Amino acid sequence: MSKFVIWALFDSGNGSYKQVANQYEDIEIYSIGIDRQNINEHFINLDLADYSRMFGDNKLFDTLDSLPKPDLIIASPPCESWSTASGMANGNACWKQDVIENLFGEMKGSRFVIRDYKDFEDYQFIPDRQLMTRINGELCIFNTVEIIRRYEPNYWIIENPAHGRIWEYIDKILGFDIKFENLTYYSAYDYPVMKPTKFGSNVYLNLKQEKVQTGLTFNDWSADYNKRSNIPENLVKDIFETLLEKENENV
Repeated sequence: MSKFVIWALFDSGNGSYKQVANQYEDIEIYSIGIDRQNINEHFINLDLADYSRMFGDNKLFDTLDSLPKPDLIIASPPCESWSTASGMANGNACWKQDVIENLFGEMKGSRFVIRDYKDFEDYQFIPDRQLMTRINGELCIFNTVEIIRRYEPNYWIIENPAHGRIWEYIDKILGFDIKFENLTYYSAYDYPVMKPTKFGSNVYLNLKQEKVQTGLTFNDWSADYNKRSNIPENLVKDIFETLLEKENENV
């Protein structure tokens, strides 16, 4: 029986997906991305925000073309540019909602208006850094969707905080349909923080939805980027075992 091949995009921090996949003999996993802290080596070092194919350099897809075809693509793109954590008036530090005034009052327009430099005058956020964060965020999710479209895996999953702007961006800006939101809470899987999270997918994952209170907020928990990017081991096991079961049903 052939192995279940997984491409784990952005699994280059502490390797949450790879750590679990290594516990299964019938899974072959390829973690892909860049480690911001430069402390791990378990992954294929590939910039998933790469746009150099605009200029004839096709390294991103040339590298991916050389890998075994994936049964599952699971991606955890960076959430900073989409998060409510960097709250500012009418949005966050990367995006603001357009407000249109007319004879009938105010109407809310697009939630994806780029911040003006002057918007930051009364905030601690650095405009140049937020501009780069926004561009990186857009390129990462754009490439994620392009990779899914190009390689057409049986299953695909995109993970991100439940209340971030990324979901509306995927739908309205990228025109990519996510059939199942698969909302869950990390604390339902014995994790120290609740962290409501969606695993948007083309398949229903039947994840736990208990809002287990832990008394610890995400910001109070840890400042370490890789640790904050971790995904509970039992949650990843739940996902992998659900998909392996579906594969066995199709044999």
